[in-house]
Amino acid sequence: MVKKKDLNSKDSIIKAAFSLFLQKGFKEVTIKNIMEITKLSKGAIYHHFESKEDIYSATIETYYFELMQPERLNFKSGNFVQDIKYLCDFALKLFDSIENISLKDSDYPIRNYFSFQLESEKNEAIHGQTTLTVSKFRNLIRDIIHVAHDNQQLKSNLDLEAITFTVIGLIEGVALHHSTIKDNVKKELSKKYDLVFDSYLKFICADYLELNSAYKKRQLELTKVID
Repeated sequence: MVKKKDLNSKDSIIKAAFSLFLQKGFKEVTIKNIMEITKLSKGAIYHHFESKEDIYSATIETYYFELMQPERLNFKSGNFVQDIKYLCDFALKLFDSIENISLKDSDYPIRNYFSFQLESEKNEAIHGQTTLTVSKFRNLIRDIIHVAHDNQQLKSNLDLEAITFTVIGLIEGVALHHSTIKDNVKKELSKKYDLVFDSYLKFICADYLELNSAYKKRQLELTKVID
């Protein structure tokens, strides 16, 4: 049976290492750096992990693969506007959590996270799983778009595959374009997503006003439940 203390130690190592990898990159981080933040001995760290590479793999698993699992993203409501807004909200929460996890003197969480993800793809063992994860994310968005088409929520003369890649490109592109945001990422990026997606959704939706009104009504209902 795994002791709770052991689990806490392992989690603290993964979290500390992730913060360091975000700030400095894999090559520059040392086991000593991780020891200094966690206040754990070298023996305690090697009790959980065989090497720095092993720790790095654990951070990728925790802060990328697990976050992008389909069950975490399964929020298809049948309202296209609502589903796209929820996708944006997922991205906002992701970057907000990265900012909160990062070390106090580490700025630019968006840039750091994309760099972390890109660096991981140099690892052949990780690359295959990354490709699969990206494919699942793309398929989720494709499903949302096809449901919207079947429900006649999109204009009939549009290419669904083009919409799929445009939505993905906007979610990632807006974030990348604003990767120089130092802090308060969720607040600042939210404004950009609203500006870009409100304009795009008006262009592709058969009745944007009706869908957006239903989305806002749903949000109000959820707020009342929380209160």
